[in-house]
Amino acid sequence: MLARKLEIKYNDIGIITTPILLPSLSSRLNLDISNTIRLLSEVVTGPFLISSYDTHYCKNFPKIEFPNLIFLDSGGYECTVDNDVSEMGLYKPEACSWDEQTHLESITNWESEIPTVIISYDHPSKRENLESQIENAKKLFQLKDHFLKELLIKPESSNENTVNINNVIEKLDLLNEFDIIGFTEKELGTSVLKRMENIANLRKKMDEKDIQIPIHIFGSLDPITTPLYYFSGADIFDGLSWLRFTYEEQSGNAVYRNCIGPKKNGIHANMNFIWLSSIYSNYNYLGRLEINLKKFNDSHDFSIFGENKEFFKKSCDDLSEAIGGF
Repeated sequence: MLARKLEIKYNDIGIITTPILLPSLSSRLNLDISNTIRLLSEVVTGPFLISSYDTHYCKNFPKIEFPNLIFLDSGGYECTVDNDVSEMGLYKPEACSWDEQTHLESITNWESEIPTVIISYDHPSKRENLESQIENAKKLFQLKDHFLKELLIKPESSNENTVNINNVIEKLDLLNEFDIIGFTEKELGTSVLKRMENIANLRKKMDEKDIQIPIHIFGSLDPITTPLYYFSGADIFDGLSWLRFTYEEQSGNAVYRNCIGPKKNGIHANMNFIWLSSIYSNYNYLGRLEINLKKFNDSHDFSIFGENKEFFKKSCDDLSEAIGGF
């Protein structure tokens, strides 16, 4: 099994231990960013992800003081104009210009006393080979060397929709200068099993070389895929699902809020109240899930996951078969 715990240090001081379930906020949701951040300041106490795109373009972006660790994302997701079916209902199509210079301005203007992870520049139309991605990230981080540094690895050519993990494995020694390496969930494969395989194969090779760098999966923060990717060897998981769906404690599923909300709270409940109630319960759910993942790391006991235990065990068996064993 490839589940693990890693300590992340800031200025040589341990500040947090993986796995990290990382709630996120983005202007891709049809929400007022400033007001939502003020609301979430009453909910979130752990790490939190925001976008450098939003800090740059959002008017009166509030000072964030509630997390214990901030991830400042690359901005590529927010400037995407393609309509993703999975985002129907909360998709915001407007996009402002976004390039390396704008990204640099955003992170240069970023000021916070809270430890911050800076994520390398990303744009949906930008493709370059892995060596160039690494070199450009290193140049960027030289200007902000007091921050934690995360390399977001992207497909290398315009005719590729997924990352070539074998190429990443061949160049593992070049990744040692980064504190975290990241991948978007969708760019790791066209099925959950393929994504799990790519994560596991990468982790196994990193372990062989004793490269103890956390792996961050962007876009996976739910009761099913987050544990699956954790079992496969990833460490940090973020996403917007906690703001879009409701996590059910008993079944361990994410369900459509407008369906389950009236059933749980009554048909006379105000929909804004249902949304707020869901956010609070989802954040608590993520906290419990993170604890259960850490317990699983120690025990390898799938019964921790209740109704999902048999599904998770079978999925891990399938992964083990696919990669030739853990």
